[in-house]
Amino acid sequence: AGGVRLKITMSFRNNTQHALGRFRISVTTESERPATVGATPAPAVAAALQAVEEKPFDGLDAKHRDALLGWIADSDRLHRELSSQVAVHSKARPEPKTVKVQVNSEGLPHLKHHADGRGYPHFYPQTHVLARGDVNQKERVAELGFLQVLTRGGKSAAHWSDVSPTADRTEPSPPPGPWNTYTPSYRRTALAHWMTDVEFGAGHLLARVIVNRLWHHHFGRGIVGTPSDFGFQGDRPTNAELLDWLARDLIENGWKLKRTHRLIVTSATYRRSSAFDESRAKLDRDNTLLWRWTPRRLEAEAIRDGMLHVSGRLDPTMYGPGTLDQNHRRRSLYFFVKRSKLIPMMMLFDWPEHLVGIGRRGTTTIAPQALAFLNGPQARSYAAGLADRLGDGTRAEQVAAAYAFAYSRPPSDVEVERVEAFLAGQTARHREAGHARPDHEAMVDLCQALLASNEFVYVD
Repeated sequence: AGGVRLKITMSFRNNTQHALGRFRISVTTESERPATVGATPAPAVAAALQAVEEKPFDGLDAKHRDALLGWIADSDRLHRELSSQVAVHSKARPEPKTVKVQVNSEGLPHLKHHADGRGYPHFYPQTHVLARGDVNQKERVAELGFLQVLTRGGKSAAHWSDVSPTADRTEPSPPPGPWNTYTPSYRRTALAHWMTDVEFGAGHLLARVIVNRLWHHHFGRGIVGTPSDFGFQGDRPTNAELLDWLARDLIENGWKLKRTHRLIVTSATYRRSSAFDESRAKLDRDNTLLWRWTPRRLEAEAIRDGMLHVSGRLDPTMYGPGTLDQNHRRRSLYFFVKRSKLIPMMMLFDWPEHLVGIGRRGTTTIAPQALAFLNGPQARSYAAGLADRLGDGTRAEQVAAAYAFAYSRPPSDVEVERVEAFLAGQTARHREAGHARPDHEAMVDLCQALLASNEFVYVD
């Protein structure tokens, strides 16, 4: 007000490539106005102000940074208003209800829960029919019963459920629970008796379904083309008499599946040639009557297991834990199924969805399948294992052994000529590349080519 002019010189020491931005200058006529930040003593802020003149803000210790930030926040009117509004809003927010939940994870101790006994339904005294699926709306006790359409002779569920315990039957101990008494119900035993009862139960259908699935496994298509649907919406059998005969044979021989497998693969139908005949094709273009063998690719598990077996690296150990390691040497049956970590090679060759029932697998042909054989580390490892099995004989003997291991046959004269030219060229390339064992590397290349061929991957 007195007309005094102030000249202010500012030293901008930090972020010199940027503009100063929005800043504020306060002037006071008091020469010794104390700087206070709430309860923070003035000396702490003064010390922080002195420190920031000597080094950038980011270089200050936590004590000085907190003092400065608190001082600025307390001095800013807008900041105080917003902070007050945030505090009021925070007090008005609803408090969440704390609920104990189960979290499934690997490597942690098991958490007890209400489903610990599942898989043993007979441990639970009663099962109820629920209104709208609500466990709190129990309508009545669900009694044991079977499909009437598959029950003959006027038999009721009591015909199969009236099973007296025998001396050699053992029931697992019930899990800990709130009930004081336990009486085995033998419901699952009754279900097994009904399913395999060929006179009054579902045994006649069960036998047809399972032999049809075996036929489907070996030929790529079942006698009934819809293996999971034998109803009116499914396909009609191409040879109903054969289906009935196989089912009866299975029943009369004690439900032995291995015998049925052997019967199918030693039949004249299974051993037919894949040669094409146009005159027969005119009568049955889709080959539903199997007048020729239709070449088909092996499943993902069979491809990997076959490569492991031929390489001599297959570990035949049965049972025990599974794994997610795609380099393990046991059969592919022992792979874990984890949705977040699926096995790449299995997925390439149409590994099925494991959360739903799959009666018939799809078969696709894509470029990554060939690349997995040509460039995949597993394929190269299996080829190296096969090359190691060939021994130290002559090259001709090694080639004959490779064909015997991979194809169970000797090479033809044309194949021998082509293989010799291939090995000569590959040996020269590996020698030029400075490899220590060019002959062996060339043989590994040959073995890899044999394992990647259609003859190895397809049933022809």
